[in-house]
Amino acid sequence: MQTEKEERIKSVEILPEDALWVRFAFVDHAGISKVKAVYREDFQKRAEAGVGLAKGVLALDPSGQLHTTSGLSPVGEARLVPDLSGLTRLPFATGQAMVPCNMTEPDGHTPWEGCPRSALRRVVDRLTELGLKALTSFETEFYLLGPDGPPEKTPYAASFALTPAAEFAAHLVRTLEEMGIPPKQYHAEVGHGQLELSVGETEPLAAADRRVLVSEAIRGVAHRLGFKAIAAPKPFLDGAGNGHHLHVSVYSREDGASVLFDPSGALTESGSGFVAGILEHLPALMAFTASSPNSYQRLAPGMWSSAYVCYGPDNREAAVRLASPVVGSESETANVELKPVDATANPYLGLAAVLVAGMDGMERGLDPGEPVLVDPATLSEEERLSRDIRPLPASLDEALDALEGDEVLKGVLGEPLVRTHLAVGRGQIEVARALSPEEVAAAARELY
Repeated sequence: MQTEKEERIKSVEILPEDALWVRFAFVDHAGISKVKAVYREDFQKRAEAGVGLAKGVLALDPSGQLHTTSGLSPVGEARLVPDLSGLTRLPFATGQAMVPCNMTEPDGHTPWEGCPRSALRRVVDRLTELGLKALTSFETEFYLLGPDGPPEKTPYAASFALTPAAEFAAHLVRTLEEMGIPPKQYHAEVGHGQLELSVGETEPLAAADRRVLVSEAIRGVAHRLGFKAIAAPKPFLDGAGNGHHLHVSVYSREDGASVLFDPSGALTESGSGFVAGILEHLPALMAFTASSPNSYQRLAPGMWSSAYVCYGPDNREAAVRLASPVVGSESETANVELKPVDATANPYLGLAAVLVAGMDGMERGLDPGEPVLVDPATLSEEERLSRDIRPLPASLDEALDALEGDEVLKGVLGEPLVRTHLAVGRGQIEVARALSPEEVAAAARELY
């Protein structure tokens, strides 16, 4: 049987012929994709040994300030060790490819406890031990702005809205196909030049890798065509926000049957526990899925982004939506959608946290209560209180406070990693305190 090192060396043969540089990629705690690029002649050596990275880089907020309350400093080294199964040519960047990396200790083998991707791998291993597998996908909403600014506002799903963006859409779909990412649906949202793209689901680690690649492709294709793509949660305070809604299904590894839904598409007992677990941990989860001050400028009643801790079938004002299945394939296509997710999320941490919460609910047999069949904002405060329909955290501060008190998430994800996430989040809050709401949104536009 081949050793891990031998498999890495053999896998180097898949390096695209035109790849001059390979981006060794990771995602930080503010959800920003970062890379160190390796020249092709050095690729085999670095595929085996990894690329050095100061551990303190994970404690940087988007302004570049290092937060020592994370326990990290300029002292200490990790290695970016590539997962070559995810090596992907970047058609929008001449001569470049990209590969997702796990972070190890300097020996190149021992996982570093601060690695977000490794945290998701551990959670997937827990699912496997339970005889389960998950399929997941992220939707991506973004604004596409031309050199003359946004196009005229059109209604939701308006056909004409796709015409000014037709060249972009054609280039994007060909790019995604070359990258091995199956596009599924594409339509106009309600903002000026706002679009939504969904892609095929896959297992969690690959889905998180895919979300990084889709975001890179959207921005890369837009750049090549002279457009600008903006996926910030609330880039314009008078416009619609951008979500990155997360869809999750769970199946038995033994027979492939849905664990969350019965043949009719209704929640099973395990599915009810999964949803209840997400709802119970949701305030803390949002420290990962909505991890910037700008995220909370998006989450408000009436915005179809969710504002309350509740669930319901096809309820787009509920934080957890039970998505309608395809007729004839109900149990295979029904899925759970989490709406308070956006581009500031580290997809590895966000997805890991959601799966941990869902498993916790299943294992404890939690009950989510009755589904909410109306917009929760239309209920009286007394009605919401009687049904335990609570508001979502109103700020990143509140979500981080909830995470600090969530022993389940901290226990599975690891205290060092959570400590760093808290430090970076608190750092972002301090920066935002000195800014006006408009300046917070403007800063997010430049980052995402």
